[in-house]
Amino acid sequence: MPMNIHTQSSTENASSADNQQATPWETWESPQRLYAEYPNGKATLLGILYTDGCLSKMSKYTWRFYLGNTSLEIIIVFRACMMNIFGLDSQKIRIAQKMVNGKPYYKAVVNSGHYGNQLIAQYGTFRTLAYKDENGEKLYPYAHLPFNTSSNQKEVSDFLRAAFSCDGGVNLYIGKSKTGYKSLIRNVFLSCHHPKLQHDYCDLLSSLEIKARLLLKDNKIRIERREDLQKFQEKVGFLKGVKITQHSKYWQGWEKNIVLDLALSSYGNVGSILNLPQFS
Repeated sequence: MPMNIHTQSSTENASSADNQQATPWETWESPQRLYAEYPNGKATLLGILYTDGCLSKMSKYTWRFYLGNTSLEIIIVFRACMMNIFGLDSQKIRIAQKMVNGKPYYKAVVNSGHYGNQLIAQYGTFRTLAYKDENGEKLYPYAHLPFNTSSNQKEVSDFLRAAFSCDGGVNLYIGKSKTGYKSLIRNVFLSCHHPKLQHDYCDLLSSLEIKARLLLKDNKIRIERREDLQKFQEKVGFLKGVKITQHSKYWQGWEKNIVLDLALSSYGNVGSILNLPQFS
């Protein structure tokens, strides 16, 4: 089953995906393996839509599923979920690529009134970004996560795995105190600005017996203790193949799951990390 990716420069209109030249994807993972890995994938799809993706009204009868991401792996998972859940033909999912600051940026678009109405009727709005009212006051739309502490734990895990893969990550670096003492900082985090969703995410993690801290000043949910990082790895983790972005000083291009493995293996063996070339 071929998958077409359209390429464009950063100065071109990103919405003109239909008229780009297709490039092959022979070097990517087998789509059959991906479809088997996400036989339904609804929780995974919802995790993507609540973070890097969106579902917005285009017209009276049409909704647009949209995902923009620097991770090709997340784009592929989104595509697999849309095909598995809704039975879409691959040609219905438009995928484009452009270069931003010398790095590839991908987007996937699906227009559908029927399937958009299905999700909106079941889960409500997917809009989570703040807006300003007529008085200029910053407000957040009413929203809540599609799962709660009573939900099926596998679905909760699948949802969180997608959310942390899109809007989260793993930190592993050397911290230095004012007195010069060095220590290894290890944590997993999720960025979220919506006040209600921040608490929802903490509740979902708690339902999996994972303790997290809500850092209101930074708008982040952070998992810090060894036992909680271990539980996160066992019960949630990151989507396979998703890499750390260029925002990381030390781990750009490394798979998130591998850096999490390194963080956990460093307990009792800090020197194995301190002596890595990243920190020399």
